[in-house]
Amino acid sequence: MRLFVATAIVALCSISGIFAQNTTENFIETSVRVSKEVTPDEIYLGITITEKDNKGKISVEQQETEMIASLKALGIDVKEALTVNNMGSTLKTGTFRKDNIYASREYTLKVTSASLAGSAIEALNNLKIARVGISRIEISDSLEREVKNSLLTEAAQKAQENASILAQAVGSKAGKAIYMQNYYSFDSSANGRVMMKSFATAQNADAALIEEESVELEVSKKSLSINVVCRFAIE
Repeated sequence: MRLFVATAIVALCSISGIFAQNTTENFIETSVRVSKEVTPDEIYLGITITEKDNKGKISVEQQETEMIASLKALGIDVKEALTVNNMGSTLKTGTFRKDNIYASREYTLKVTSASLAGSAIEALNNLKIARVGISRIEISDSLEREVKNSLLTEAAQKAQENASILAQAVGSKAGKAIYMQNYYSFDSSANGRVMMKSFATAQNADAALIEEESVELEVSKKSLSINVVCRFAIE
């Protein structure tokens, strides 16, 4: 859980000075909390290609070429979204020879939606690249800033509305804001879940079943919250 504290003072001059000098000023204080469930827009997939999975029949380079082509076909900017983490090798047997080594490579793929992540996983499965998993899920800085600003506006407007209702109830009127403070927080935990569904079809009674796999990706949402405390002068 991350917590950010910010203070915003709305006035044409220094409110802190006025408030400190005039401690007997009548005011109404309201507190409002608003929140929103947000779907993370940065999903990182960990991908491992290894010749060991196909017993060396297809090279890592060939699998990489096929993977890149499939990702590009999905509209993914491979240069920006795909990075190579490391390259390794595994002995086929206990003898160390050049022709006795399985090569492997690990990648990280960044996508911006659950549907695109699911399509990428399905495309990789079709290429017999089975070592794919979700490494982490995050909310981008731009989306977090957009949601935070929206919540701040909503909370401030509700605080002002509540102050007006309270003031009118006792025959007064809520004036300008003389003090505002907000507390921002969001749940930093988010999980991804990949569900594989298999569908079997047969062209005729004697034909072998042809199994096709489709991928459905579920991404849990994060809760972003703003708590605003406002003081309004009573007129």
